[in-house]
Amino acid sequence: MFRGSLIFCSFSLKKDILLKKTHILRFACVGLVFLILFSSWLTSSSTSSPGLDFFTKIVWLNFWLVTLTGIGFFSTAITEEKEEETLPLLKLAGINTLALLLGKSTVRVSRVILLLIGQLPFLMIAVALGGITSHQIYAAIGAMVAYVLLVANFSLLCSVYAKRSGTAIALVLTAFFLFFFFPFLMTEFLTDLQSRGYVTTNDSLYQGILFCVNYCKEISVTNSLNTILTTGYSESVMTTQVINNLLIGLSCFFIAWLIFERCTETKPVLEKRSRIKWYKRKRRKSRPGRLAISWREFHFLSGGNRALQLKSTLYLSGILTIVGGGMILDQYSSPTFVFSYSWKELMNTSLILLVSGFVVECTIYFSRIFREERTQKMIPLLSILPLSIMRIAYEKIGGYLLALMPVCIGICIIVLISPDSAFNLFDSGYHSLFIVFLIQLVLFLHFLTYFSIVVRWGALAFAAGTMILMASCATPFLQITYLLFGKVFGETGFLLPLFYLSLLSCFVLQILIGKRLNQIASEE
Repeated sequence: MFRGSLIFCSFSLKKDILLKKTHILRFACVGLVFLILFSSWLTSSSTSSPGLDFFTKIVWLNFWLVTLTGIGFFSTAITEEKEEETLPLLKLAGINTLALLLGKSTVRVSRVILLLIGQLPFLMIAVALGGITSHQIYAAIGAMVAYVLLVANFSLLCSVYAKRSGTAIALVLTAFFLFFFFPFLMTEFLTDLQSRGYVTTNDSLYQGILFCVNYCKEISVTNSLNTILTTGYSESVMTTQVINNLLIGLSCFFIAWLIFERCTETKPVLEKRSRIKWYKRKRRKSRPGRLAISWREFHFLSGGNRALQLKSTLYLSGILTIVGGGMILDQYSSPTFVFSYSWKELMNTSLILLVSGFVVECTIYFSRIFREERTQKMIPLLSILPLSIMRIAYEKIGGYLLALMPVCIGICIIVLISPDSAFNLFDSGYHSLFIVFLIQLVLFLHFLTYFSIVVRWGALAFAAGTMILMASCATPFLQITYLLFGKVFGETGFLLPLFYLSLLSCFVLQILIGKRLNQIASEE
């Protein structure tokens, strides 16, 4: 049985080895290491340990790329077979559950681990630069390998449980948020409760939450990497984080093995036609006019008027909860609250909430701008319309802009009520970072649109990973331009090259999007 399970895995490994893009990706990773080395060399005069600076950049870049890989690459291992309805064919061919899990996940895990290990000889350059030892490099690589196994197997479990790739990606995102932010949020929550006198250090609730927080910190790869990168690290490579990540990863794989048959049963899906017909009868009919594509995107894909009402209610409830709840807590609590819940701080928090909602909505809309057309093979039909492909794309974006009206109106209201909340960034000297954020958001949405028509799933992870890689590659050149023009132009010497580089990238991406859509139309 076990030998038969390894046949599918070995076949997948051989197929992966023959792919040219696998070797190109490995060479690209090595080239990225040398680019970051060049960036560290440029800043070597301002740091006492350039080797540690170089290795720190590599380690955190690997961390973010592995995390994004778990979101967009590992989490679609089984769901892509479910959506293509090829799992029954694989089972009919006699491939058992263990063979499917090993063949679909082990190859992806080995690909990422080999990329990490392939960097090891070049990372030894950091030892020659000074500030770090070879033991720290081995410990960091070991921590990252254990983290890869944890992310891959947990994403595999989500992929087995979920019916669609979008659901699996959402589960992985939620788990990452809880895993990395739970210790911080619960620590602040305990501090607030303790400062108000609601709990003491001897309470069972306090001790239970503190135990969970400490355990999450012990198994967190971020805390482990921060400890490894400290000067004088001499602990064992097999840390608590490595052991726990390996055990949790194996447990997730075993659970995925147990629930595979139950979660992959083919059941007939009954369409709820009566509800759909009732909804169509109750919905008010309107005419699309000359902007039919924008009308379609707004009413059918972004939710229409009902979605506008729902989002308006949610954003209004969130603002009232933050402002009203903060003022009530600050008024009726005798001890001084840990955070300064003044009117200005509450409005700043509301503005951050709305801006976050704006970014999330833009990400959702742009990631599925051509998804329905691709799944239903309607792009060839769009190409025969008396409109250019880019005109169609712009009209689709116009429909999404209508769906963004609630959050945009909310931001405008917050700015009108409390102008200090908007100008706080400018007054604190971080206005250049705000401008950089806007520029990078526009570029990120272009990447997201492009990858949504290139890959089937995981466009968000690919877009974020590309942004991280571009930032790593462009950092040395931006440093050179800042050194040349920074003293004369100040912050403009940094912003202008970034603005023109982003503008050029957006222009190139729009051309690539148009070519990709024409290619899909000709192929289908």
